[in-house]
Amino acid sequence: MIVTADEVNRSFRGTLDLLHSRAEGLKSFDMSERGFWRSFAAIWLTLPAYVVSLAFERLRLGLLQPDGSLLDSVWIDLVVALGHVASFVALPLAMIWIARGFNLTKAYVPFVIVTNWITVIGLLVLSVPAMLLLLGWATPALASLFSLAFAVIIVRMQWFATKATLGVSSLPAFGIVLLGIVLNSCVGSIIRGLLG
Repeated sequence: MIVTADEVNRSFRGTLDLLHSRAEGLKSFDMSERGFWRSFAAIWLTLPAYVVSLAFERLRLGLLQPDGSLLDSVWIDLVVALGHVASFVALPLAMIWIARGFNLTKAYVPFVIVTNWITVIGLLVLSVPAMLLLLGWATPALASLFSLAFAVIIVRMQWFATKATLGVSSLPAFGIVLLGIVLNSCVGSIIRGLLG
């Protein structure tokens, strides 16, 4: 399934509304079954973030050379790609059981759609500090500061979106967001472990 430019525009606009704590932003998303599957296809929009992640991992491993190719190791390319996909689907998969256990199955589809679009924005925004570091335009400390600031904003947006889509109070919403952070940390640890 291909995501249309109109859907990207509406979903990004809805995400910006959620960033400003406006629940009416949920109306911008396609909450149908088709919108559900297309929200997973939106991972293709994060290809620039994947390239930055790939370059950053090669830098971490001491393999990034100014005249070298970014795609000369199939193993690194594959592991980083799998990590990228896993970070996109980890929370929606975990939410299958949580939604069933807490009688939230009717809200599952809207939650996943909105979460996927927030993840697209999050991956793109969080790749900016790493890109600045790779280009030499930011020190490691400054890139870390930018990453932390962006992460706080994205976590807050996800928290509000979780409350709005699932109809839960602040504490359960925070627990779900925390679960997503833990899952993504686990994915990152596994990727670093596989790459050495």
